[in-house]
Amino acid sequence: MQEAKMQQSGSIEADDLARMARQHFLQNLCGSIPALDKLVLRRFESVPEDDAAKLQADKAFSPQEWRQAYARQRRDWAQGLLAIWREAFTQHSGQSGLQTLEDAAEPEDLELISDEAIENLIASSKLTLRIAERVDPQFAELRKRLRGLRQPELQERDPIRPSVIVENLFTAWQKAGMPQHSLTWAMDTIAGDWAALLSQAYQVANTFLDEHGAKPVAAARPAPPPAALAGGGGGIGGGGGSGAYPGSPPGLSPSDWAGAAAAGPGGMASQPPSHWIHAPQGGGPTGIAAAGYLAPHLYAPGAGVADIMQQPAAMLPPLHAPQAQFGQKALEQVQALWQDVRARLAQVVGVGAQPGGQQPTHLSTNLAQVLNVQQAQGIANLHGVVVQTAFVRSPAAAGAQIAELARQQSEAIRDKAGKPNEKAIIEMVALMFQSVLAEDRVPASVRVLFARLQVPVLRIALAEPEFFSDMNHPARRLIDRMGSAAMGFDGADFQGSVLETELRRLVQMIEQYPDTGSKVFQLALAEFEKFLRKFLTENRKAGKAMSVAQQVEEKETLLVKYTIELRKMLQDMPIKDEVRSFLFKVWAEVLAVSAVRVGPQDEETLRYKRAATLLVWATSAKTSARERSRVAQALPRLTRRLRKGLALVGVVDMAQEAALGRLLGLISEAFLAKTQTLAPGQLRAMSRRLENLENFISAEGVDDIPLNPENIELMLGMDASNLVVLQPADAEALKDVPTELLAWAGSRELGGWYTLAPAADAKGPNRARSSGDDGNGDDGIRLQYVWHSRHKHLHLFSSSAGRSYLIKLKTLAGYFHAGQLVPLDQEGLMLRATRQALTQYQALTQHQSLSPPPAATTAPAEPPTRTAQ
Repeated sequence: MQEAKMQQSGSIEADDLARMARQHFLQNLCGSIPALDKLVLRRFESVPEDDAAKLQADKAFSPQEWRQAYARQRRDWAQGLLAIWREAFTQHSGQSGLQTLEDAAEPEDLELISDEAIENLIASSKLTLRIAERVDPQFAELRKRLRGLRQPELQERDPIRPSVIVENLFTAWQKAGMPQHSLTWAMDTIAGDWAALLSQAYQVANTFLDEHGAKPVAAARPAPPPAALAGGGGGIGGGGGSGAYPGSPPGLSPSDWAGAAAAGPGGMASQPPSHWIHAPQGGGPTGIAAAGYLAPHLYAPGAGVADIMQQPAAMLPPLHAPQAQFGQKALEQVQALWQDVRARLAQVVGVGAQPGGQQPTHLSTNLAQVLNVQQAQGIANLHGVVVQTAFVRSPAAAGAQIAELARQQSEAIRDKAGKPNEKAIIEMVALMFQSVLAEDRVPASVRVLFARLQVPVLRIALAEPEFFSDMNHPARRLIDRMGSAAMGFDGADFQGSVLETELRRLVQMIEQYPDTGSKVFQLALAEFEKFLRKFLTENRKAGKAMSVAQQVEEKETLLVKYTIELRKMLQDMPIKDEVRSFLFKVWAEVLAVSAVRVGPQDEETLRYKRAATLLVWATSAKTSARERSRVAQALPRLTRRLRKGLALVGVVDMAQEAALGRLLGLISEAFLAKTQTLAPGQLRAMSRRLENLENFISAEGVDDIPLNPENIELMLGMDASNLVVLQPADAEALKDVPTELLAWAGSRELGGWYTLAPAADAKGPNRARSSGDDGNGDDGIRLQYVWHSRHKHLHLFSSSAGRSYLIKLKTLAGYFHAGQLVPLDQEGLMLRATRQALTQYQALTQHQSLSPPPAATTAPAEPPTRTAQ
């Protein structure tokens, strides 16, 4: 049988066999259109009432309108899809339909991709990822069989790629005049069924090739990378290896780069400058990398070259990442690093890098035009990374391609710059983005968005030199906030999430307004902060914990303030100390809990306030029979209110009887007392003041809240089973927490990620379980900062397992001081990127000062001996 197959295939040329396999695939694919039509129609006709109501509430088109539109346009869509697929298979060239720089005669021929086109690309990319698991095995087998026929590798726009097929699906839908989001909504449900149809088409082609003896052939392994590039994690973010970089200058080993760079995930220490990578093997750098290019020309306006050369960057001590991860020392090291970075940037890019050093400048027409062209080209290239590599490549491979595209983009821009300072700024921003893109803790899809921000940020850096010196510049802060919010997710959880959609929207907004400077970054930052506050509270469990925590703060704040006000109110009144103590320690809490539960002016709360006045009056001296008779009449009502109030704060059973017994004893003693009685005017004033107590208490914040984790459920009447209250292991140690750390704790930004040490003392209505319950292992529990109370006395963190962790302000500062709660990224994306960029620049200038390039006609010079640092 096998011999018959081989003989049959031998009579057919390999190219013809591959073409026939494609035809079989096309025939089956086009034949699946009626089945796809039925799936879509069935989805529109069977919409659950909940989905319909939600869509109406979101002010989207109703499914009924979508169904009516589809009924009118379904024939046009099916015919259009059939035409697109047939044309793609009969005339495919494997090239992208997007215009490239090579295709454009003039830069003016290029324009930004429309919002509608970008939305289609995003939607098709997400659908491609959804069907990948079902389709990938058959698609991969077809690729291998075509490779066995000695066919070239599938090109980026080959029509048998699932991503191209999905893109055609959306294109035909749009041409039929129907909204893209209606197809997205429909495919959310029927994607699996359609993936089965698509997989069947691949299977038909594979069966045909198998019958003709075409066996799958695996791709040849790529050649191993040079030893210098293979160390650590490899690619962009790997650690340093051994040996010399290809084309690196003589005498400069990888240790020259890695020695000055600090450790950290995705560090750039192991990677040579982009313009050295392609230098001829065995020769020194040429052109921009030639010795003497950067150092003599990166001078501050108004300063002489001799002044700069007195303290060249190469002779400065290397920059290091903060070694401390927590506590006061960590804050000091980060601040010191920033001051050092800012001073060195002033030397590299000019005095404008110092605050107030230079007014914003306008870009030259030529450079602005190049930036526009490169931005358009970058969007098109990066779209290919999103759609193609996410389907067939690992995140590491995708990250390497993203970094390579960003490097090519920056080199193209730098080559068009006319001024030395412009070249320096472009090079510095490029190195910074290489570091950002190498951060493997950030999902690959977010790094694609960061790569799209390279040109907008470059515009800012060229026009506003304070971008380098202002830690709070909106462009720097936006990238830091985006990275910190996404850093705790892995790629699978992040892909297609609401957070990814919002980040993509903000990047598109920045791209659409290139001439607004930092204003668009400021607007994007404000919108992202607003989004985060909403996004972090949408989780049902976290939202419930926030409600509990907010009420806890409100109750405890009212308790402290009520106690203070009661002390003022009763200080001049002739009442027993036992009554004062009861009102301060017990009844003030009853008033606070009732005010939180039902409101400070609710009738229930007012009755508790009147009970306080009645108790003060009943326990004061009663010298007349008439007063004693009135007390006896009011006593049953007072007792009922006291019982109800005590039960509200958890004083029940024997404890309640004991408290009531003491109070009734005080009332009995009042019948026999001969002391001064309360004046009627004092009692009336106290009653009025109590009923409007909220108008008299101070609006100032409370220094700390005496949070009691044992009675949260009882106190608020709410289920807090998923809420853990973090308590200090040593309350006395909180007295030693520096004020700077307390300020740091109160200024944390929402969305950041932290690691809670396994040994941290967690107590609450349900005591904290082991870190394994939250899926984080022995290294600790990974938490996201999701909320703080109105006065920032209480802070809430959430784990991926859905549990919430409540912590007081002082305890939060104490946890950081003791290393029990550590930020996932203490240094920050942009500060680390700047530090690593300066490290690479320093290594470059250091080599230039030690090893001048040889003449073109001579052999390469021997590696010089490095001077001691």
